[in-house]
Amino acid sequence: MEEKTGLDLGKTNIHQIFWTYAIPSILMMIVQSTAGFIDSFFVGRYVGVDGLAAITLIMPLILFLIGVGTMVAIGGTTLAGIEKGAGNNDKSNNYFNVTTRLLLMSGVLGSILIYIIIPTLANIIGAERDVLFHTVTYARYISLFIPFFLLSFAFSFFLKLDGKPVATVMVMLSGTLTNIVLDYFFVAKLGMGIKGAALATGISQTLPAIIFFVLIIYKTNWTFKKPRYSFSEIKGICYNGSSEFLTNIATAVTGMAFNYIVMNRLGGNGVAAFSVSLQIAAIASSIGYGIAEGGQVALSYNFGAKQYNRVKQIRNLSLVVSFLLGIILAVTSLIFSTELASVFLTDTSTINLANNILKYYAISFLFLCVNINIVTYYTAINDPLRSAGIALYRSLIAALLGLSTLPLLFGQNGIWLTIIFVESSALIIGFFMLKRNPLGRLKLSLIQGHR
Repeated sequence: MEEKTGLDLGKTNIHQIFWTYAIPSILMMIVQSTAGFIDSFFVGRYVGVDGLAAITLIMPLILFLIGVGTMVAIGGTTLAGIEKGAGNNDKSNNYFNVTTRLLLMSGVLGSILIYIIIPTLANIIGAERDVLFHTVTYARYISLFIPFFLLSFAFSFFLKLDGKPVATVMVMLSGTLTNIVLDYFFVAKLGMGIKGAALATGISQTLPAIIFFVLIIYKTNWTFKKPRYSFSEIKGICYNGSSEFLTNIATAVTGMAFNYIVMNRLGGNGVAAFSVSLQIAAIASSIGYGIAEGGQVALSYNFGAKQYNRVKQIRNLSLVVSFLLGIILAVTSLIFSTELASVFLTDTSTINLANNILKYYAISFLFLCVNINIVTYYTAINDPLRSAGIALYRSLIAALLGLSTLPLLFGQNGIWLTIIFVESSALIIGFFMLKRNPLGRLKLSLIQGHR
């Protein structure tokens, strides 16, 4: 199959394919992650630490819904890519239609869920007075746009799968620029506070979703049709994307645990300081996901075409690049931790606390990108069980284990040591799995037969 980029995913040089897809993917993921970064900047500057704490407290719930969207989007695009590599274009297109319809329904239900439960949830995690007001306000306004969040994410993947990685980045960039302009206009100029930040973020996700929709209709090989729903296909989509779902769900649970502990030990200022590190970690994670997803299309295609040597070459290249970028992220965060904290905060004591937290995160960045890459790799080769196992350990089991023991041993610093423990131990497990099962569920005899 000849891609629109002029690349044949089954024949073109591995390095050329990887960088053609990886660079736009990294840029796209950074662009997506900057929505929260930009909101936090304007809210921290013009609303204050209570507003910044509110955004941090609502993130676990948003992550839950993004987890559902990610599960369906990645599961659907992976299976569509495998069918495309095998030459089954009609079945591939049906995966596209089933995926987009499921996400639309999930987005509508998610909007209703957030609007209804957010006051109760905010009280449970300890939000009070201004923090409670800002949390409920932000969540209810952002809930109006959840369907666009999910569809925009899925459309971007299908556009890349059709051979248009650069167009995908340009569309996402339009959303980021919109967010910056509207945050400045709503929050800084009109003084709309947390409500303005939520509206700016929501509108900035709606615009790319609409542009993607138009591009898919007129500029891609995907065709909107009435989907042929099959329980086995829906099960396959959810199963294949289950690791991403578990990652987000587990991250949401872990986030609530972190928020509860930090709120009770350090108060609203502690949550605000913690949120700074979360914003930087989100950008670091986006780079990791960008590398992983840059190879995902080629991995799925070549796996479907049974070109297993190419699969291993792409995987190894992704792991090396992930490790090198992890070093760069760690060094950068260590050197500029104070400057990064000062972007969001003005209070000196809160900046110092954020600076201390960010140094722990910086060390974890050494392992972060590689861990993300291993999880995504197993998803791309249709082995969601191993992918989910690593994701669940990293996002939930290790985090809760660390939070339940390390603060008892090391006090407040034990909270942040948990972050290093999670990533370092997950890396050991990930490499153990790669050693034992380099191509997932495939038996060695089958792999050797296609060399």
